[in-house]
Amino acid sequence: MAKDRKSKKSEAESDITTNLLRQMGLCEDEIKSALELAEKIQKKVDTRKKPEPEPKPLSLDQLSKNQLISIIETQNTQLKHFQNVVAIQFILLLKKYKDKVISLENKLLEKNAEIAKLSKRLEYLLK
Repeated sequence: MAKDRKSKKSEAESDITTNLLRQMGLCEDEIKSALELAEKIQKKVDTRKKPEPEPKPLSLDQLSKNQLISIIETQNTQLKHFQNVVAIQFILLLKKYKDKVISLENKLLEKNAEIAKLSKRLEYLLK
């Protein structure tokens, strides 16, 4: 029964995510690739999580040089992963929507120009 609840929850989350991506204007292929990317990222995050609880944080004075280097390397690896995977996908997504907004703005300007011409014509016809 617990598995049923978990699967229903993940299906509901997937539906919400899919609906949100559709509202953002993504086509089905783009939604599928975005969900696959999110799944890959989640798997990487899950594999990096430590099953044991982390020890109480120590102050800088209590940490050895090797421990500090290890912490810095771990955080550097996580930052590089973000820069190389997540940030690039986010930037590409923003660029895509920027292009869509510019395209829609151009269409809107064209429609406004048409409306202006039609309103002038209408004024002329009404005189």
